[in-house]
Amino acid sequence: MGEYMDSNVKEEKRLLPANFGPLRNADGNARLTGPCGDTVEFWLTGDMDGIGEAAFTTDGCEYSMQAASMVAFMVEGMPLGDAKALAEDDVLSALGSFPEASKHCVTLSLQVMHAALVALEVKAAKAVERRIVDGSSKSKQDNTPAGKRRTIMVMSGKGGVGKSTVAVNLAISLAAKGFRVGLVDVDVHGPSIPTMLNLPAVTVLQAADGIQPVILGDLYNLEVMSLGFMLHNPDDPVVWRGPLKNSLISQFLNDVAWGPLDYLVIDCPPGTGDEPLSVAQQLKSQAEAVLVTTPQQVSTVDVARSINFCRQMDMPVLGIVENMSGFVCPHCHATTAIFSTGGGSSLATRYGVPFLGSIPLDPSIGISGDAGLPYVHRFADSAVAGLYRDIAQTLHDTRSITV
Repeated sequence: MGEYMDSNVKEEKRLLPANFGPLRNADGNARLTGPCGDTVEFWLTGDMDGIGEAAFTTDGCEYSMQAASMVAFMVEGMPLGDAKALAEDDVLSALGSFPEASKHCVTLSLQVMHAALVALEVKAAKAVERRIVDGSSKSKQDNTPAGKRRTIMVMSGKGGVGKSTVAVNLAISLAAKGFRVGLVDVDVHGPSIPTMLNLPAVTVLQAADGIQPVILGDLYNLEVMSLGFMLHNPDDPVVWRGPLKNSLISQFLNDVAWGPLDYLVIDCPPGTGDEPLSVAQQLKSQAEAVLVTTPQQVSTVDVARSINFCRQMDMPVLGIVENMSGFVCPHCHATTAIFSTGGGSSLATRYGVPFLGSIPLDPSIGISGDAGLPYVHRFADSAVAGLYRDIAQTLHDTRSITV
């Protein structure tokens, strides 16, 4: 970073605020309010070769102004890799004397800049894709004959029910049966697939046939794509509105070089907001849904809304999975009902959709996910892994039912 920290940077301090105000035709934009209440917004222009202009606004204190201005000045003209690597110490060194109590202003400015950089990269990647001339169709979805690939949206009415855990373990269970499986994470604000598969530092590559998914040879060649792969740091916030989310989801569904797949499993965020709606609209009648709930009523009520969402979107429901149906003691292996029981099966009966099965609350499942070692692979011989395999087999065998 040294080449960006010469005397011109020190001079910049006396010219604050620099690069203040929005940029027209920006390629990347993000806005975030920090814990102190200050709001910072960044605009970037550029492409895959680097950042062109950078601008900011803030309603914060003078130190927020100084920090954001310095970050904007430093990243102008930078290659994308250098901008991603720009760290708090780099900015503090350039600022010189800066109050210890105000260092959070630098942290906030960097977070917003990195979020704007992600938005720029998404737009730049799509521009590169449009310029590719290979004599083939513009669609890069895959080479699977029409109607052969099944796309399964794993959904839940609320967060915290273990939806992503179910999505990962079902995808691996299908892959272990010899099917060609892709797993895509469209939870824009909380992508958890990289953590669950131990993929903390993945670089997304663009090739002539599209964006390259991560292929996990040790997990039956499971192919994976997630927004988390595009973040510089796992805890970077994603401050995006609906249109940008829709653009990213379109890329993941249409521009990723999945190759021929038997199944594409989509891990959706909870609820029925922008992301599930965008997926359902883009896939039209091609998607099917698996709904994840916990036994208690507060969860099943929300899943009922998801069923009605599927009805409105004319999306078939493959069935309901009841997760955390009982606690499995790691010592005696006895199962204790922590929540009320039977909520998932009762909901399935009420709405006339299949009940796919119950997954108990086994501590090993959460520990495996946090360690990036999928449960059904790490404990392949366990009874719970067998339950996941049974559900995967049922998904393969059962025709979907339109609710």
